[in-house]
Amino acid sequence: MFRRTPRPRRRPGHSASVRPRRAALSTVVAAAVCAGATLVGGADVVDAQTPPTTVPGDGAAPAPTTGFDLDGPGARVTARAVRLAPEIVDVVTVYDSGALDASTRDRAFAAARQAGARAVVRDSASLSLRRVTRGGAVVQEAPSTMSYPMGTTVLDRETVAALMGPPVASAMSATEIVMGSGTAALRGARAGDVVTLRSFSGADVEFTIGSVVDDAVTGRTELLLAPAAAARLGLSRASSVVIWGFGSRSAIDRALADSSLVSTRIRIRRSWDPADPDDTLGMGATKALLGEFGFRVNSNGSVTQEYRWQVENLPGGRVLLNPFIAIRARCHDVVQPAIQAALAEAAAAGVGGVFDVGDANLAGGCHNPRFNTLSRSRTVGFLSRHSWGMALDTNTRGSCQGCAPPDFATDPGGCTAVRIFRKHGFAWGGNFLTPDGMHFEWVGERRDQLPYPSRYCPNLVEGALVDPDAELPVESTQRPTIFADAGLIAE
Repeated sequence: MFRRTPRPRRRPGHSASVRPRRAALSTVVAAAVCAGATLVGGADVVDAQTPPTTVPGDGAAPAPTTGFDLDGPGARVTARAVRLAPEIVDVVTVYDSGALDASTRDRAFAAARQAGARAVVRDSASLSLRRVTRGGAVVQEAPSTMSYPMGTTVLDRETVAALMGPPVASAMSATEIVMGSGTAALRGARAGDVVTLRSFSGADVEFTIGSVVDDAVTGRTELLLAPAAAARLGLSRASSVVIWGFGSRSAIDRALADSSLVSTRIRIRRSWDPADPDDTLGMGATKALLGEFGFRVNSNGSVTQEYRWQVENLPGGRVLLNPFIAIRARCHDVVQPAIQAALAEAAAAGVGGVFDVGDANLAGGCHNPRFNTLSRSRTVGFLSRHSWGMALDTNTRGSCQGCAPPDFATDPGGCTAVRIFRKHGFAWGGNFLTPDGMHFEWVGERRDQLPYPSRYCPNLVEGALVDPDAELPVESTQRPTIFADAGLIAE
């Protein structure tokens, strides 16, 4: 989810076969969505995959177009929604590490004005879902005293209409929200269901699912709220500036540079950029691959995690991951074999010495459920990826959070170790906006074949550079995951 600001150059042969994030992950999520379509009994899904004039089916005639009123209080979709591609493909987001800084916001708005573009502030956080009901019957309910984390994006309806289409915007109001298709499939939810979310103060607030929308349209945020709905929950946390409607990509690039936004302290993410090897999974994709758990933030700030999920997905304690690189950690059952394979290859390559084993066993590890709260709220904030046991921390001193360059980038053999981990399905935190070189995060697909100008330890991919303006298919760019970071922190 984190991106370098320089425009990447592409290499020949950079096809779907070497963009595993778009291929492998799409396969997993698409399977979940298809399963969900059967599970929810024909939930209304606004999809980006086919033209807006027909709805694919088993020889069925095209479904009629559903009418939408953007100025209405919020539409209920009663027929299967027409598949609709986003009206605006080119989008730029600008953000800091942590909450959006006022100076970054103002400069991003200035850049948008210079490029003749539109700009808005996007809020995001993790919200707490208590239950989903349908006609008074429970579809899903979190364990007692717990909630399910939900990655949430807040955008006004005018912006949603431009970026995702008027039908999506029409399904949003103070009382109606949009749910991504993958998230709906995980819990068997559909349009018209009632979801209960916990507010900033801890009170339960009910919303109706106005529409279930394809993840490629929503940018893979789990929940999409209008500002009026966010206000009912007390959610107000500026995370980025979203810019669209510029005359050309070169015009917005010039404007961003003129506003002094091209910096290692600020991240600019362009929807047309190719995949970054150190991008991480969004919350919805993480749940689809590693499971969803209930959690509770206690009065002392600690997190109690659903015991059943831990038993089903984690070993009973720390496990020796390699006899030669003797790191012991408690990692997710799906993730552990990938870490073991990476460490075995690192040991065989003679670069095992770059890992500070003592430090990893004392201060590192995999599983550590944490929730960074907003102010004093225990229900609205940001969930650590370590809650899933999906990331290994090691070298917490030389590659600490904020250490630039991290020791993996400077020590002999360090970048070789990084690339080996990418080969075995990990993103590396050394290229996060705030460098976190200790952090190796599982993404479930090879990342060592992506030619991208990473700041530290770029991949070594053979092939001559070609025109950096060569057009990529939308599914091979950052557009389908532009809002996937909602509600998560890497550390």
